[in-house]
Amino acid sequence: MTTLDRDLLDAFVPEFEAEAVRLAMVRDAAAAGRALDQLRAMAAALGAPSLATLVDRTAQALDPLDWPALHAGAEALARQAVAIGAVGADVPLAEPPAPEPAPVPPAAPAALLDREMLEAFAPEFAAACDRLAQAADAAQAGWALDGLRAMAGAVELGSLLRLLEPASALLDPFDAAALAGLSAALRAQSARIVKAGADLAPPDPAPAPAVAALDAELLEAFAPEFAAGCARLGTAPDAAAAARATEALRAMAASLGLDSLRAMLAEAPSEDLAALPALATALAAHAAAIAATGHDLPPPLPAAGPARRRVLVVDDSAMMRRLVREALALDPEFEVVGEAADGIQALAALQRLAPDLTMLDIEMPELDGLGALRRWALEGGGAVVIVSSAARPGSATAVEARRLGAAGIVGKPSGALSPDLRERQGAALLRTARRAAGLPVEALR
Repeated sequence: MTTLDRDLLDAFVPEFEAEAVRLAMVRDAAAAGRALDQLRAMAAALGAPSLATLVDRTAQALDPLDWPALHAGAEALARQAVAIGAVGADVPLAEPPAPEPAPVPPAAPAALLDREMLEAFAPEFAAACDRLAQAADAAQAGWALDGLRAMAGAVELGSLLRLLEPASALLDPFDAAALAGLSAALRAQSARIVKAGADLAPPDPAPAPAVAALDAELLEAFAPEFAAGCARLGTAPDAAAAARATEALRAMAASLGLDSLRAMLAEAPSEDLAALPALATALAAHAAAIAATGHDLPPPLPAAGPARRRVLVVDDSAMMRRLVREALALDPEFEVVGEAADGIQALAALQRLAPDLTMLDIEMPELDGLGALRRWALEGGGAVVIVSSAARPGSATAVEARRLGAAGIVGKPSGALSPDLRERQGAALLRTARRAAGLPVEALR
């Protein structure tokens, strides 16, 4: 075993490892070829045959292009360089195991999905299903549906997109009961997908439980009378008048068996006259929705607190999108409503989702971040934060991004094949995101 120069090794190992990281992060064959050429030259300069052999093995993944094999080769190169640095000499490679005979494939199974992506997808999709089930009006339901479509599209889950196809028809008139049923179906289907690790055909729908239809003539007579009672409640001059109006409304709701109105009236304040106009308005709106659908509906949920900032995450790396999403999840002021893997998808998502904040990578296929930023500067909304190692402070890319209106720039972590954004750059990312979204940075702890 030939001993290598220690000073040369100390300079070589981190540089070689960093080049292996760049190989793992590239997104096209030409860039991968250039990175492999650089690694080959560095291995030859060191005089480490094991590294040269590993480079040649990894280069076989270029034709035909095999991204998983290329990334596995990059990891092996980094590990081998570290091992050589540790012992001070070239380290022989273990012979690769002989390939086992390929089993006869069964009938084409469903394509397996990336497990890390599924693990990140599942809780977000479930939370969006909850928002759909709890939507108090068509606007909230529409936002929840947009988020669900974006997430299902990002992971290319056709079964969920098919389940979502008829959802728009449930918004006008707003049918809370049907949307809650759709939310449950989406939740169940996504759970089946995560368990199987692949997209699955949705099960045959069970017959929908019959919703008791109300007599049209009774409803026609009820609606104006209940609205007039709501007006009396909202303008009640004293507690006695409010109590009489409340009892009259309860009687009308009971006569038609409208449990949702009775539940809303059960919480009617007896002494707080200032709260009565808002209750009267909510009762009248819910009664109008019942009259429009012809059956009782679940009572609306209490008004939500201040809206969170809606965020779009744009990066061609699924891992980086996940890391950015996890960093933002540490701050309750942010809600990731969509993702995109290139500039073209990003522009479509900007138009569809109208996010308050977009976290944008620079180096992407189809249309890079600066190209997307130029279009955003002409017709986009919200704020943009650049998250990229290509926009170093003072670089031409950073200057151009600022000129186009980027509100902030955060560098990606580097120097490891599995960067932990939460530890390395999480605080900086959150500070920049809050500043761009107009939130106080001092709120970060």
